[in-house]
Amino acid sequence: MAQGDINTATVIGDMIEWVRSKGGSFSRKIEIRRIDQQDDTSPYGIYAKEDIAAKENLFHIPESCYITMTDEFRPMEKDEDETIFYYKNICLLTHKLLTEMNLGEQSTHGPYIRYLKTQKPGQIPAMWSKEGKDVLRKVIYPGSNVVDWIDEHFKQTGCVNNTFEEHIVELVLQRGYDVNLIPIWDMVNHDNGRFNTEYDSIHSEGGTKIRTTKDIRAGEEIYATYDLCPDCREPLQWYLGTPEILRDFGFVERYPRRWVYWENNIWFNITETEDGELEVKFDEPTYPNEDVYGIPAHSFLDNELGRIRNVANTVLEKQRPSEVPEHEWDNILQFYKAKEIAFSEALKAVETRLHDEL
Repeated sequence: MAQGDINTATVIGDMIEWVRSKGGSFSRKIEIRRIDQQDDTSPYGIYAKEDIAAKENLFHIPESCYITMTDEFRPMEKDEDETIFYYKNICLLTHKLLTEMNLGEQSTHGPYIRYLKTQKPGQIPAMWSKEGKDVLRKVIYPGSNVVDWIDEHFKQTGCVNNTFEEHIVELVLQRGYDVNLIPIWDMVNHDNGRFNTEYDSIHSEGGTKIRTTKDIRAGEEIYATYDLCPDCREPLQWYLGTPEILRDFGFVERYPRRWVYWENNIWFNITETEDGELEVKFDEPTYPNEDVYGIPAHSFLDNELGRIRNVANTVLEKQRPSEVPEHEWDNILQFYKAKEIAFSEALKAVETRLHDEL
């Protein structure tokens, strides 16, 4: 184990003990460790050390451990754009975290701050290299905010003024729940196909209490859902899918995957069956009818599939440019493959649907 990994493990251990000292809990049946224990650059996850029964408590994070803007939360103004409202409150939480970061050891959240300082910048596309961003823009649907939302909503508005402050925005989006940063809970990884935890509202009196939804065997990872959550505000979560998971958290999720193109009235999910087959389910209001929506789903899917395949032929099949870091390139390739499969399967489903209606 490298020295840096030993230090991070110590920081995490101190954070757990700090939560306990505040009246919280962390089950002796779970542990925080790297996903690949042989690789000291591997991400962390929370794992069962022994069998855990359904409905068993895993940990409890008191409200006093939150870094939060709840008391200063700015209510939405009449006729205010939902996205602008959301980012303005994220800006407030960013400034709160900056204050705590600057306090360092003097912060009342010192153990959590020490952990956050172990997080490297550049994990989400908005913080990638210029070259990596340029390539991803070619794969993402034109007009998407997956790459440029920090520039648009934080730099141009004066919320942040330098790269370090942009990294604080990155931490807030990647690790935050609404207008709260919640230690330990933000280390539970996302998987909508395998999530095995539940919790009452994070605004519940006394803080966040996490419990299992099913029996978990020793060695299994503890998962949460980042977008199908009880505290996710409607209608925002209706517009979240695989591109938005990449935007906010910096990875391409496993199945099930959701693809939302609301301007084209297309919402669909791709799931994988136990035997490895892919299934497509369209959500309303998606319907491949030109008379209803002007541009039929078939045309949109066919055009976009052709466009990204052309990007693959002209850009992605070449050797990785030296200016693009390897982890950025890998994420771009993973996202392209996920999108290519999704649009191909969705197009086949629409064609079948249209044929059946003839």
